[in-house]
Amino acid sequence: MSPNFDHVIILADESADWKIAGLRQLERLVLVLDELATSISSQRQIDIFIFWRPDIAVEQRWQPQNSRLTRCNFVDSLVVGGRERVFNTRLLLKRRSLEQFAHDVVPLENDATIGDESAVWEKLWRRFEDGSVNSSASRQSESWRYVAGATEIARAERWLLRGSGKTRDGIVSRYLNRPISRAVSRFLLKTSVTPNTWTWLITLFPVIGFFFLTRGHYSGFVIGAVLFHVHSVLDGCDGEIARAKYLDSEKGPGVDAFGDLIALLLFSIGLGFGLFRGAQPHPVSRWVFLSEGVLTFVFIALRLVPDHALDLLRRGPAAVVSTQNDERLRRSGRRVFGDRVTSWAFELTKRDVVFLAFLIMAALGLAGWILHLLFVYALATLILSWQGRAGRETMA
Repeated sequence: MSPNFDHVIILADESADWKIAGLRQLERLVLVLDELATSISSQRQIDIFIFWRPDIAVEQRWQPQNSRLTRCNFVDSLVVGGRERVFNTRLLLKRRSLEQFAHDVVPLENDATIGDESAVWEKLWRRFEDGSVNSSASRQSESWRYVAGATEIARAERWLLRGSGKTRDGIVSRYLNRPISRAVSRFLLKTSVTPNTWTWLITLFPVIGFFFLTRGHYSGFVIGAVLFHVHSVLDGCDGEIARAKYLDSEKGPGVDAFGDLIALLLFSIGLGFGLFRGAQPHPVSRWVFLSEGVLTFVFIALRLVPDHALDLLRRGPAAVVSTQNDERLRRSGRRVFGDRVTSWAFELTKRDVVFLAFLIMAALGLAGWILHLLFVYALATLILSWQGRAGRETMA
């Protein structure tokens, strides 16, 4: 760890209690410091002195109590003249952005020539603002914001969530789903809802959508597709909540991936049963649709579950998360179709793109074609996945 981060002074005023995206400012700043220490993998803890503005009553002062704080050691005294790094509670940092902020700003040191406690606090506060906040380089950074007043909190929350997307987001998520999910997340961040709880709650949408699909008529297909698309939109909130409130966990990605898998399986089998019930006047086509729905369900399950069959019993939903399947698909796809076609195929078959396309097709009365495409996709990806696995085993 850099010596400049072994000892930190946090200047705290009333902004320490400002709640932005579900966390009070002082708590968020300490969590950022703890995250930095953990990422560096140093066993040395950061000594933190919370320097409250002297006129704030003692009973209004507090110290963060968070189970995730493992690298922060709160100290009770300030050593004037040391090489402490200085921050204040109006500083709002994105995740993993403290190093960038420290690179942008002018390093500060304590000054042994400062007078009494009030003078020390005031001078350090001014020096932090002048040397860090008002520097031209830092104003161009997207890694942090300085919240000058409580009226700026709403804008600060929007900024904080703006960069909360995932690298695997498709084009629909980036331009349609994320703006909606961030607005919902801003509301959820004011509640005690956890990411995993939200993931399980929104599973109700594909479950209800499944029953609409099985009704077998136009309105059932459209309403069902709408519910699955709504699930796709709201599914972004769990990650946004986790990243904003430092609630990331090893189980989180597994629960999220398991929910996605349930949704896809319910959609394929629900659409198959719905078309079986509603297909008229060709009796043969009814059985074709039912067979396609069942086989699509089986193909998707076979592609995603084999590597984790025993793992699923031992680890639960976390076993579903693996990059091995995608790597196999990409490897096989490149051998068969080339890099460009494979890249486009991955973009066009991302969940956000697929469920919006299904909704549009359902509205156009093309429910049967949705199932045909889903069947072809499930079969093709299963074959490519098996080819990729066979190629890996041959190389081994």
